Amino acid sequence: MRRRSIRSEIRRRLPRILINVTVAFLFWIISQVGPLFVKGIIIPGINLPPPFNTVSSIIGLTATLVMILFLIRAVSDILFFTDVSTEIFLKTLGIKEKRPLKRAARDITYIILTLLLVTAASPILSSIPQVGGYLNAILSFSALGIFLILIYDIGRVIHEVLSEKTRRMADWISNHVEERRNRRERNERDSN
Repeated sequence: MRRRSIRSEIRRRLPRILINVTVAFLFWIISQVGPLFVKGIIIPGINLPPPFNTVSSIIGLTATLVMILFLIRAVSDILFFTDVSTEIFLKTLGIKEKRPLKRAARDITYIILTLLLVTAASPILSSIPQVGGYLNAILSFSALGIFLILIYDIGRVIHEVLSEKTRRMADWISNHVEERRNRRERNERDSN
């Protein structure tokens, strides 16, 4: 990316990240404090199992879901910064900007980011009464899916790089053998 486009992206994305994280934090506070004000109030006319027939559980669950939506929006903008930091990190290591290496490094960065997000979100989701375990399991399986997809992509990138290097090496060897054969034939013709 050019510096100008990076600057404009930072100016556009950084406020969105801050706003989304702030709103997610506010909804987390609402999910923790809101149910305390309406504790024990049963919703009449709704035939749901006991944990879901109270206003407090509905408020807590709704606020948590809205919080998750805002966190997802923030993460989508944060991924831009991980891309930029991966480029900077690769340049610092002295790795030239080869597409496959950059992609593998980004995949590793995304794996680390996914693990950090799951580790951070797991206690929050587990604290939700009655459904926390289910949400935690969904989060874990989603993270596992993302992890497997990224590992597959890293494997595919490594396979492409190795097959390209192997093809180049085979071409070099075949050219070398062909040159030696041509030299021998020339030497035999010259000597005859």
